[in-house]
Amino acid sequence: MGWKTYLVMYFSTSNGKISDMVKKIESIGFTSSLGPVDLVYGWENKPTKEQVLELADKVAEALKDTGSIFNIDTHEQLF
Repeated sequence: MGWKTYLVMYFSTSNGKISDMVKKIESIGFTSSLGPVDLVYGWENKPTKEQVLELADKVAEALKDTGSIFNIDTHEQLF
């Protein structure tokens, strides 16, 4: 169990290598995943809204000027 933030990225191919974009996201604490989400961030405790928004700001900064967009979903993993 535990709280996770799931990140789905929609890449732009006009602004750099996708692998470089993923490395930037991994450098802020996400791990690569196979399946319906691209990357996962694990929280030690239930995050506050402010913590989730701070993480989203870090993702936005990492993807700045790449033309990519993203979606995050934070919830408790029940299994």
